[in-house]
Amino acid sequence: MDVSHFTQTDSEWTQKYGKKFKMQRFTEFPAGIAAPEKVRVYRRADYFLLQWWEPSEKKNVAERVQGDLLTAIVRARTIDERLTHYRSSCTGTRRLGNQQLIGQYIEDLQQRAAAGEISPATARRYASALEHYRGFVSQPKIEKRWATAASVDRKFVQELRAYLSQLQISPNGHTNTATRPLRSAEYVLDVIRSMYTWAADGQRGNLLPAGFSNPFCGNRTRNHRRAPDLFGEPDITISMACDFLKECDCFQLRLFIPLILFGLRASEPCFIFREDLSSEWLQVVCRPGFDYDTKGLRDKRFPIPELVHTLLATDSDRHCLLFPQRMIFQGNKQPQKSFATVQEFSDDFQTQIQKRNVPSPEQRQRLLKLQIRKAGGINYDQVEHEFHGIQQKLGWPSQATLKDFRHLFSTSLENSGVPLFYRKYLMGQSPGNSPIVGYTHVNELKRQYDLALDRTLAPVVEILSKRMSQLKLTQACC
Repeated sequence: MDVSHFTQTDSEWTQKYGKKFKMQRFTEFPAGIAAPEKVRVYRRADYFLLQWWEPSEKKNVAERVQGDLLTAIVRARTIDERLTHYRSSCTGTRRLGNQQLIGQYIEDLQQRAAAGEISPATARRYASALEHYRGFVSQPKIEKRWATAASVDRKFVQELRAYLSQLQISPNGHTNTATRPLRSAEYVLDVIRSMYTWAADGQRGNLLPAGFSNPFCGNRTRNHRRAPDLFGEPDITISMACDFLKECDCFQLRLFIPLILFGLRASEPCFIFREDLSSEWLQVVCRPGFDYDTKGLRDKRFPIPELVHTLLATDSDRHCLLFPQRMIFQGNKQPQKSFATVQEFSDDFQTQIQKRNVPSPEQRQRLLKLQIRKAGGINYDQVEHEFHGIQQKLGWPSQATLKDFRHLFSTSLENSGVPLFYRKYLMGQSPGNSPIVGYTHVNELKRQYDLALDRTLAPVVEILSKRMSQLKLTQACC
């Protein structure tokens, strides 16, 4: 085969363009300027090229720099310092696709959940929200115009908002159910904003180029900024709470009084043990021994009136958990496992983890729910079921939910003049980060709580007393 033609052609190209495109490495720098240790500087045509070994990607990478030699040296020294101190250039992955970004962020969320930084439920909620984003970027017109994660801009965010406003979803996730408009579009956008913030952070995701501007930051609609009018009654008022208690049977009375008088979250009674109840206090605490934390990650306690103690102490000595299932409370069923103390429950839980080799937080959470069920404890779905039964009897609107008992409790504390610091403690919320927080103690918790009990919550206590008399509820039996 005659290759003379190709050889001559290659030679002509080299003669014409070789000098222009040849990479010339700088080994000598101006006096007083130290050469970068880990970054190589080349000149090619009318620009500079920086090359270095990227430990995070385990390969050589390059970056093009427009400008003069000084600009290239400054950029090279910046990358050199990052490689020295952080073992990463923090320059990101320039051709990262949107689908790749979603996958890597979800993987990071799962790793954070495994490390105990966030709860598995949080990782699931974020992943669920990102599925709507995945559907958006999978559209051919979006893939064509914004092929990479680094290319997203304000126009991209506007297109996404329009997409979410028209999105129809199935409320329970099943394809055969009737669809409705997405109600949590702002939450989805907040999750996406967090994802891009993480990806642009050189110490976390390190997936986007330096200088990337997150178009999701500060981009909120008028609807999102519009604050609701706080004037008026909560969706559940004091009189409604009294009517609610009038419909409660013995089991429901024990279950809902802590939600009304203590503002507990609906899931918190599921993890309260008999040992948490004393003649003076009801405690709601985190349980590191079996991977349970309150939503606010804070322990709290409530001064317990004698009437409420009598109610909650009813039949509590028969079960490890303070709030058992209805059938078990009524004596029609026995729990599969009996535990005398919290420590016994925790020890058995750890034994089950070792026996089943359960490593991930997700699996541990499922095992904890199974353990609670075997011990005869109530779960959130059962609490909600009991609430909806009474709600339907009273003809309450759908806007009245279990969470509105917390709204009622917080409003009652405010109307009774309970100081903000005490209200935050009783609600299980952060008191703040100012230095004064560390010097302030809730040493008058009982007196402050009694103020609310004697003022705004007095009708609820009165109805409770009448219901206990009607049901002939004593500490011994129901």
